[in-house]
Amino acid sequence: MTRQAAAGQEVLVLETGQPGQSGQTGHTGMIPSAAASIPQPPRVQDSDLRDDAAMQRLLLCLQKLCEDNKEVMVGLTQLQFGEYLGEPCYAAAAAQLPLAANLPSVLPRNWKQGDFDVLLIHRHFGLVICEVKAFGDNIKALNMTKDDKDKNIRKKLKEAMAQLDKAEAMLSHLVSDVAKNLPITKTIAFPNLTADEVQQALSCDTQLTQDLCQCLGTTDPADIAGLCLCSDQLSDPKTPYNVSSHVLRELGHWWHRRVAGAGPASHTVSFDIYKKLIARFCCPATTVTVPCTCPPRVSVKTLGQAVWWTGECYTAVITLFPEQVHLLNTAPPRLFVSGPPGTGKTVVLLMMGRKWLLDGHDVHIVSTWWGSLAACMMLYHLLLQTVKTQQSAGVSPGQPHLLQYHSYNVGNDVPKAVNDLLQAANGGSLYVIADEVKGDFFKTLCDKLLLEVPQLHLWAASCYHGHTSAGWQLEYLTRPLRSPPAVVREVEQDEWITEHRAVLTYSERGVPDHTDGPPVRRVYHRGQGHSDGRPDNCVTCGREVASFLHSLRVGVTENVTTTATIATSTSGGITPPTCLQWRDVLVLDWFGVKDDSAMVTAIKEADIPVQVMSGDDSEDVATARSNVVWVAGGEFVYGLERKVVVCLEGDYNVRLHCMSRCTSQLMIVSRS
Repeated sequence: MTRQAAAGQEVLVLETGQPGQSGQTGHTGMIPSAAASIPQPPRVQDSDLRDDAAMQRLLLCLQKLCEDNKEVMVGLTQLQFGEYLGEPCYAAAAAQLPLAANLPSVLPRNWKQGDFDVLLIHRHFGLVICEVKAFGDNIKALNMTKDDKDKNIRKKLKEAMAQLDKAEAMLSHLVSDVAKNLPITKTIAFPNLTADEVQQALSCDTQLTQDLCQCLGTTDPADIAGLCLCSDQLSDPKTPYNVSSHVLRELGHWWHRRVAGAGPASHTVSFDIYKKLIARFCCPATTVTVPCTCPPRVSVKTLGQAVWWTGECYTAVITLFPEQVHLLNTAPPRLFVSGPPGTGKTVVLLMMGRKWLLDGHDVHIVSTWWGSLAACMMLYHLLLQTVKTQQSAGVSPGQPHLLQYHSYNVGNDVPKAVNDLLQAANGGSLYVIADEVKGDFFKTLCDKLLLEVPQLHLWAASCYHGHTSAGWQLEYLTRPLRSPPAVVREVEQDEWITEHRAVLTYSERGVPDHTDGPPVRRVYHRGQGHSDGRPDNCVTCGREVASFLHSLRVGVTENVTTTATIATSTSGGITPPTCLQWRDVLVLDWFGVKDDSAMVTAIKEADIPVQVMSGDDSEDVATARSNVVWVAGGEFVYGLERKVVVCLEGDYNVRLHCMSRCTSQLMIVSRS
């Protein structure tokens, strides 16, 4: 990401060139002198992205293996030796235990520094340490010869072997007071190489082969490649989350060779030792620092914290693609943006509305039908906040005005809307934004306004294409921006995208996501205890929803470690709350849920503040003013976003307009 100026405001821009280079593609609309004056975040190197992608595939496949085989384990990645029991406030207690700093003197001094690429703590099989080498994904791009490839593989094997020996020595030291001779399994992962490629590279190096046999604990050189975790046992790098049955079978064979079948049953750990290991490595005294460009240092210890931070990554700071910056900086007077949910359409309208206000123009936010009301109210209040901020700084910007039209009655409402806006026109100029537009009302309104107002500035947006007037500049935004891939994969299955083609399909993002997002949680409305009919009339489903929300520790204050203040889209800067709040949660059904429904009753009985949205609540819901869980129909929350969305599946448009409201944790209550 880089910081750039867009519509006179500073934003983060996701670069689509080569990582580690300036590499901008397409239009940015950026003035070079302005770019030089804005402090930039640190560049992300290509090697970091390769390492992260390799690690992601490995973890997604291991997670799926755990789920399918009922394996019980805890995994940590990139744990620095010094971070084990390294939190300063626990120093006195930690001093009584083995630490990296007091490694036995018989071992090399430089072994005190290092990390565990992947450390697994298994319920039965003890500790598994894995060194991950991402080499192999750019061999063709570099035109590397076979000899050069084999030399690099051997080099990576030597590095991995040395790192594994150091990690094993450190791990044995750290757990020496817990249990002697605790099983420690070592392995090497090459996510971008096949086992055959590894074996071929080894075939001409007898000494390395012998050393690897000793490191991995085998006497047969032919076993080495099979004890490594290679691309043969992992998902396709283009779709890392799609772990097929074939991949699971091959991964299971590897797991048995390397871990489950590697030692006698007598070496399995007791439950007491397992608990102690978890307490040591995963307790508050041990911190895993998550590397990122903005903000720095995040320590995530619970699912609730992960859900909160994921939502912050996607929505807390205004982030755009270069093509959106170009639109804002070229600023055509009349623009219609279309594309699937979560691609930044509303953000673009907000940015341009702020620009007009800062230039001294009044801005009219027009809700053209009842389904657009919440989105337009949200825009109005965000723009109103901009005005208040400017006024407190002694600046006199323009003023925002909200106009609401709720019917499809073109004959009656269009003349009224035209008359209202013509009266607001100042000197032949008019500035209008309209979100979530739909139907003939908007087309007719645009045509009539353009005839009467020569200096008409009107920007509008809709996920549906085909609603713009002739002659309007039309732009498509199709790259996911506001939701993690776990949510996007659900939304893109909606029939209005896949079959009816009324909404464009998502395109490739072109840059890595912050995270894949928390796994989608599913509850099935069937079986014992579940009532007949719809999920909203089921007490059991309601209790499961309530239980999950409590498991996220919504409303429970926690100490989230951070050293940064995050600039948000709604204010100049805030200190992040320490937990999810009830206002971060929406429960959505397409046609709405009644206040006396069994689900709402069950959620209330679980001491969760819940309120069913009525027609008078649009402003409260749009601004998230009340700290409650809102239960609403998807048709009333177009354009809004929440970190946690509970979606009652089975109705029309539920994926397109309900699941798409989620910026982090999606929970689906399914009928089948």
